[in-house]
Amino acid sequence: MALLLIQYHVAPNEVSAVTDAVHAAFEAVEAEQPQGIRYAYLRRSGSAEFTALLELADGAENPLPGIEAARRLQAVVAKAAAGPVPSPQAYEILGAYRMFG
Repeated sequence: MALLLIQYHVAPNEVSAVTDAVHAAFEAVEAEQPQGIRYAYLRRSGSAEFTALLELADGAENPLPGIEAARRLQAVVAKAAAGPVPSPQAYEILGAYRMFG
């Protein structure tokens, strides 16, 4: 299993654009129902800080690049992120209780 995490900040005036793109991406993911992934997108309450988590089952390829709305989300994030374009970082799970598969 692979666990990827992306964290980034945007300018306050970009929060709604990112939030709208996240909602559109998740509508598309729900419609396509790709197998072998768990996906979550978070915003720290009251802030312009976002975190995305993607868990891929062993042997599963990331289906998000094949979903148009997910690609649009990536483009919005690339434009809105403060600093360098965020990229996914791999993490090891050291402990979890009913959080990951």
